[in-house]
Amino acid sequence: MTTPEKTVFFVDVDDTLFDNDHFEHQLRLFLDERFGRQGRDTFIRIFEDLRAGEGFADFLGAAQKFRIAMQEHPSTMDLSFFLRDFPFALGLYPNALNVLSRLSAQGTPVILSDGDAFFQPHKIDRCGIRAAVADRVRIFVHKETRLDRLEQEFPASHYVLIDDKSRILSAVKREWKNRVTTIWVRQGHYARDPAASATDPPPDRTIERIGDLMDLTHLPTGTRG
Repeated sequence: MTTPEKTVFFVDVDDTLFDNDHFEHQLRLFLDERFGRQGRDTFIRIFEDLRAGEGFADFLGAAQKFRIAMQEHPSTMDLSFFLRDFPFALGLYPNALNVLSRLSAQGTPVILSDGDAFFQPHKIDRCGIRAAVADRVRIFVHKETRLDRLEQEFPASHYVLIDDKSRILSAVKREWKNRVTTIWVRQGHYARDPAASATDPPPDRTIERIGDLMDLTHLPTGTRG
């Protein structure tokens, strides 16, 4: 039988460790340059429709649909290269990897992300996050529905969930109750939504940026009720 870890830290990626809003801005600039305003707006419409339907940022799916919508415009190949070669390490928030290192000293950090089956793993690998957590990366569609699986794979006396989406923090808190400490990182467009502050139950802790975890004297461990 697997011996439970004392504390497992589940850490989100987009707008928690990685500035995904900045990446989207750079992508829009690229699309505007290559395809003009109309092409850019076409991609954004496809992308936002997919995000609304799937619940995560599906850049790969949007690129595939965009290629068809643009009738195989030759520059769609350049979009593939942009997504492949973007300098993702430059998109990490300050101290993001240092935070993962500190969590490793206090327990077991595990990357817990929503995303597609190719682009999201590629991004997590290229920016250095995968190596920082020794390959402990799990990517789902609607990760808050995979708690039973996560408990089996990463048994622990206590869990900590670090995320920019208060909705997900609340959903997990309702299931795990005092077995989890939820930390809301108020970065990115989801955190700026006024509705994000009204979730029930509220986050156990709120920080303004991921680097603030470096300043906490004591990180949450398995000492809660």
